[in-house]
Amino acid sequence: MLLNIGSFILIILITAYPMVYFYKHKAMLPKSAGTVAAPVLAAVSGSAFGVAAAQTFEFDLFVNMIPAMLFAIIVGMASGRGFGLQTAVNGALGGLLGAMLGTVTGSLFFKSNIVVMTADIAFVVLVFLIQKWLDGQLTRKAAKTKQSVKKAGYTGTFMLMAAILVLAGGIFAQKNQIVASSIGQPQSQQAVADEENDLQLATIDITAAGFIPGNTELKAGSMIKAVFNVKPNAGTGLKLVSKDLNFSAELNEGRNMFLLNNPQPGTYVIVLEPKGSKCTFTVKAGSK
Repeated sequence: MLLNIGSFILIILITAYPMVYFYKHKAMLPKSAGTVAAPVLAAVSGSAFGVAAAQTFEFDLFVNMIPAMLFAIIVGMASGRGFGLQTAVNGALGGLLGAMLGTVTGSLFFKSNIVVMTADIAFVVLVFLIQKWLDGQLTRKAAKTKQSVKKAGYTGTFMLMAAILVLAGGIFAQKNQIVASSIGQPQSQQAVADEENDLQLATIDITAAGFIPGNTELKAGSMIKAVFNVKPNAGTGLKLVSKDLNFSAELNEGRNMFLLNNPQPGTYVIVLEPKGSKCTFTVKAGSK
């Protein structure tokens, strides 16, 4: 969690530098440079913020998008304001697009420090490249004696709006098919032995992706204490059903504990209704 909080702080601080740069050098930068750089900066920052939000919070996909979108709009409007209203609007639109893409991408990966660190490194590199490009544009304008000024068209604005509408529609239509945390999630785990109490402890998370992990390996002859941890983004009205174990139980958000006595060797399937996700308990004969 500390790494995730640090990621938000890093994104805000790194983004602030080019924004201050825009403010200080807006009179010396070519307007075309600001027209390009403001939306790109907002998109990159919004995307990084979206990844961090998806990796930090356990909320629904659309709820996780809200802070990323607000941050991206602020960055885009503030960065583009010095280059005209249209650039500010394009900056906000570019930021929205980046925030949506970043949140969706971040939600596809299993929560991991590696994902957060990779996104942060990519963000820092991209902002550095934007900054170097702006330095080059500043030098180029200083070397020119005359500069032709062209009226900005609205093609870019319409293209950004169309891209946002298409992406938003796609996300809304395919929301149930976007499997959160599906990339990089552990497929199996070994139950932890509590020899003092003669128990086997297993914790299974239930998220929008279903069961994480999908299989738990246990030993026969020792009681199983299984904790199903229902995350906020998993939904409501969930129930565990297992014909193999002959039980059915409703789930509440948070930790749901079950005790299974004297498991015998075999594979037992547990279904999450109404989603239809499945996990298995693989019970192996204990060593003598």
